[in-house]
Amino acid sequence: MTDREKILVALREGPLKAFEIMKRVNIKHQDDCQSLLLKMRDDGAVKFDIHKGHWLAA
Repeated sequence: MTDREKILVALREGPLKAFEIMKRVNIKHQDDCQSLLLKMRDDGAVKFDIHKGHWLAA
């Protein structure tokens, strides 16, 4: 399973902050996690709630 798939599985359980996603998916560097989340947002796979700071499955 790729990191993308692991992130989507984690976000289907509920909204998470980037650090919580890093722990669940086992991504060691925050920059890598953020860039992957931003790419996924551009693809329409995830959304970001700017008011709460949570990532959500689209």
